[in-house]
Amino acid sequence: MADNPHHSDKHRPAPSDHLSEIDRAAYGDDSIHRIHQQLGREKEEPTEGFSQIPIVLLFLFGALVFWGGIYIANHSAEFRYDIYDPDWKPGFGGDQTAAAWDPIKKGDRLFKNNCAACHQAEGQGVPGVFPPLAGSPYVVGSEDRLVKILLRGLSGPIDVLGTEYNGNMPSYGENGLGWDDRDIHAITTYVRQAFGNEAPPITEETVARVRGEIASKSTAWSADELLSAHPLE
Repeated sequence: MADNPHHSDKHRPAPSDHLSEIDRAAYGDDSIHRIHQQLGREKEEPTEGFSQIPIVLLFLFGALVFWGGIYIANHSAEFRYDIYDPDWKPGFGGDQTAAAWDPIKKGDRLFKNNCAACHQAEGQGVPGVFPPLAGSPYVVGSEDRLVKILLRGLSGPIDVLGTEYNGNMPSYGENGLGWDDRDIHAITTYVRQAFGNEAPPITEETVARVRGEIASKSTAWSADELLSAHPLE
C-alpha cells in the first residue's frame, strides 16, 4: 500500500530514544497525528488588543457612578469647611464650641437637603408652583400653624402673598420622614430667620406640645383647616 502523502514517515520526526515502547507505538500511529493536526487547525488565531467588556458590566458600572453622584450631592454639605470637622474629638479638651448645638446650622442643612429643590435656595419659591417662604405669613406668623404644616404636610389650594398654589407638601413628622422635635425646631427656626424673615425661633417644647395635640390626625392639612384654627395675622 502506498504511503499517505500527508502523513509520510519521512516528514515525521524520529521518536526519541528515551520514549517507552507504548509511546513509540503511539508516536507512529497516523490517526493520532491526524487528530492533532485537526485540533491545531480549529484553534482561534491569536489577536492583539483587549477583549470587549460585557455590556452588563458597563451598565453596572454606570449605575454605581450614578448612585455615587447622588449620594455625594445629598451628603457633601456643599463641601463647606464649617459643616464637618474631621479633627474634632469629644473629651479631648480645646475649643469645642463648634460642636455645640446650633439650630440655624442644622436647619440650613435640612433645608438644603429637603426643601430647596421646591422653595429654591433663597426661599423665593416658583410662582404658581411652589409658594415662597420669604415674607410668607405661613412662615413668620403663628408658630402652631407652621409646626402643624411640618408635622403633617399640606395639600390643596392655598393663597400666599396674593398668588394661589395647588400642590402637596409632604409630612416631615411621624407620618412622613420621621423628624424629631429637635429637627422640627431647627428647620422652623431657620426659615423664620432666613430669606429676610425676622420671626422668633420655635422651641422644642412648642413642637412637642403641638405634636401631642394633633396625634390623632394622620392626613395632610388643607389651608381652610389651618386658617380656621389659626387665621392669618
